[in-house]
Amino acid sequence: MDELKKAASRFRELIVGTPKNSLPISLQDFPNGSCGDATLLLGQYLAEQGYGEFRYYLGWRGGKSHAWLQSGSVIVDITADQFEDFDDPVVVSDRSPWHDCFAGTGQHIARIDVFGEQAKAVLGSAYIAILNSPK
Repeated sequence: MDELKKAASRFRELIVGTPKNSLPISLQDFPNGSCGDATLLLGQYLAEQGYGEFRYYLGWRGGKSHAWLQSGSVIVDITADQFEDFDDPVVVSDRSPWHDCFAGTGQHIARIDVFGEQAKAVLGSAYIAILNSPK
């Protein structure tokens, strides 16, 4: 799991280092309000890095939604620190009581091409910009 955490941390660093004008609006205040698109992009990245496919999980708590990756019981999350009650910028864990509070359900495979051509174009452009980030 250490290597998986390094890969997730690296991808988060790349997002942070990407010029905001190269990112869609959903990622310009990363990690705030970015969990949906960031999760899809991270899923794409981890699959390409050889970590296999993850599912996109979506949950609700107190009227707020949150998205993260999950494969079996392994949770990967690079945006949980947008919430006041969570400080870690990157979560890679076999279990997470914090995520359990969202009562998330697996929606679909986490890739940038799951929502059609327009979303694929927007996320694809963002993905290229992130991978080419100077950070």
